Amino acid sequence: MATAVIDQPTVRSEPTLVDSLMSVRRRITVEEYHRIVDAGVFGPEPRVELLEGVIVEKMTKKPPHIIATDLLADLLHHLVPRGGGYFVTMGNPVTIEDRDGEPEPDAGVYRGHIRDVAVRPRTPAEAALLAEVSDTSYAYDRHAKWVTYAAARVPVYWIVDIHRRRLEVHTEPTGEGEAAVYSRTQILGPDDEMALVLDGREVGRFTVREILP
Repeated sequence: MATAVIDQPTVRSEPTLVDSLMSVRRRITVEEYHRIVDAGVFGPEPRVELLEGVIVEKMTKKPPHIIATDLLADLLHHLVPRGGGYFVTMGNPVTIEDRDGEPEPDAGVYRGHIRDVAVRPRTPAEAALLAEVSDTSYAYDRHAKWVTYAAARVPVYWIVDIHRRRLEVHTEPTGEGEAAVYSRTQILGPDDEMALVLDGREVGRFTVREILP
């Protein structure tokens, strides 16, 4: 998307912000990413996110993805105790400055209260759980985002795998940078029961099919 914008013929006396940031192949920072988005390069409602210093176009959401996301939202809002020191957010960015990233997970459970982050970004240090709903994006969610979230020490990462009709639960992040991994993975089928665990405390249980379309 960005290359097409840069290549459009136009008359200008000096390089623009986007020209200067994208004229060389390199990672960009979160600050630079915000400046590009604020400049309107990707339109009024950008469908992009920043991952490992690279601007990535987000997949178009198809009905199964939308349904699974809505089911996940309903489940989390039901199970996460109100006033219990956590809040649920859907499809909003988490800023990972030391990884040059600002991915937008489909769901997140954060410590604290919503107004705590009214004027600042949400960070992985506050995330108790992040979740992605995977339709056509499974390889992306299972590799690039998996490494990014593990490196940022997000303690629990869920992948709702629509095609295989299963839930992957990744925990115990370890390692640094590109070598970061989740050392424990559970794969649960539609009829399996799962506990929602936040910071080592079980707050509810559900059956995996409750979040599958």
